[in-house]
Amino acid sequence: MAKEINLERFYPYPIEKVWNAIATSEALGDWLMPNDFKLEIGYEFTFKTKPQPGFDGVVKCTVIDFVVPTRLSYTWQGGPLKKPTTVSFELKSKANGTVLSFKHSGFEGFINQYIVRFILGSGWKDLLFKKIKLYLDK
Repeated sequence: MAKEINLERFYPYPIEKVWNAIATSEALGDWLMPNDFKLEIGYEFTFKTKPQPGFDGVVKCTVIDFVVPTRLSYTWQGGPLKKPTTVSFELKSKANGTVLSFKHSGFEGFINQYIVRFILGSGWKDLLFKKIKLYLDK
């Protein structure tokens, strides 16, 4: 079975504000990467960043599921990931804020299960624990 990245984070903001941060192109461009995202099932979009060795800087994605304002999933494929993986966000409203549960799954093969997952896991931690928080704090 393929390994996955699972993270959970609490933000002291209403669910609508956190939803906006994960489900709009402008917000994603601020804390994640420049993109042409649209909240439409089947919509193909890309994230673009600085190329690295073995990675052209382009992540190809397709929106596969969403329920406003609680769930969003899209495929994620780029660099050494020859097959699409899945990125999923689940939001739960609490009296004093919102809990975001994040999962990046579908890593296949030794390199992707261990090395790529480790690199992406570190990146997602930084993004969800620091960068999105800076965006929400604005």
